[in-house]
Amino acid sequence: MKIIGLALFCSIFSIIQLAQGQLVTYGEFKNASIWSGFPTPSMKKYTYFESNLNQTLIMSKEEAAMALAQFLYESDGLRAKREYACEVDNCAGQYTTPWCDIDGEHYYGRGYIQLTWCYNYLAASRDLYGADWLIWDPDVVGRDDSVAWDTAFWFWRVNVHFQPGVQEGMFGASTRAINGANECTGEFNAVAQKRFRIYSTVRKAFGLEGEGDERGCYN
Repeated sequence: MKIIGLALFCSIFSIIQLAQGQLVTYGEFKNASIWSGFPTPSMKKYTYFESNLNQTLIMSKEEAAMALAQFLYESDGLRAKREYACEVDNCAGQYTTPWCDIDGEHYYGRGYIQLTWCYNYLAASRDLYGADWLIWDPDVVGRDDSVAWDTAFWFWRVNVHFQPGVQEGMFGASTRAINGANECTGEFNAVAQKRFRIYSTVRKAFGLEGEGDERGCYN
């Protein structure tokens, strides 16, 4: 009875969402993660995702699918708010920007877009919060889920949304904007291809037709 009750609740919740004009329902968000091989995301994560969609420039379901696919890849299915490789030593000596760095702080990848480098933390902090808060406490991006989502959507809005090809549905263009030097013109084309496979799965979960347009990265 509990399982049936939960399923009924989710179905009713999705219907209400559609009636209220949500771009993506919780069911679609959940299936996008599960079908991509990741764990079931919480309703709280969905709420942050959907509310940020409403506050950014993302107006189409196709671009929402692009963003979620990249977030899923970058964060290992919304699980890694800190770069795995930096968990032991904070990647000391890497990601350094002398004119920006605060002594004792480290600016490795955090959040659902794996925000890196002090200058990105600084720009995000000033744009989102009107202060330099994030360079003094960069780890808040890894501790606070709302900040992890804020910075992910900030990066998308500033660095991805307007890149040539993105608004034309070219998923590879979003990959180029995120990590093009390594995955598009560098030696890690296979990583970009993995991102695209996740995107194709997210499209299916979102009810979009076809696998999507792979162009814009290495092709």
